[in-house]
Amino acid sequence: MASAACLPTPQDSMHLKIKRRGYTVFMLCYPEQNVIDVRSKISLMFDRPLETFRLMYKGMILSDDATIRAQQIASNDIIHLVYKAENSDQFEKEEHEDLDRLAAEHDAKAKSAA
Repeated sequence: MASAACLPTPQDSMHLKIKRRGYTVFMLCYPEQNVIDVRSKISLMFDRPLETFRLMYKGMILSDDATIRAQQIASNDIIHLVYKAENSDQFEKEEHEDLDRLAAEHDAKAKSAA
């Protein structure tokens, strides 16, 4: 039986921003959790089998066996969710938001509202 000192506390928790094509999901996890635990939660949330997606951080595929801490992920970091292309062994590339495009869209909306 594990001692109370070994159990994670709310202060140990962290949030990850899981991004996929224009939307973001916030997930509560712990630094000592393995990536596979996070992927399993995402699998349930998105109703997708584990083998049909990967998690990427700063261009690197996250290893299922490693902990969040070992992957040097901090609270509020962005993790990209990429799907396997249908009828292919290839995965999508992680997408990054185009800040110039977003700024231009914002400016256009502001001008049309004025």
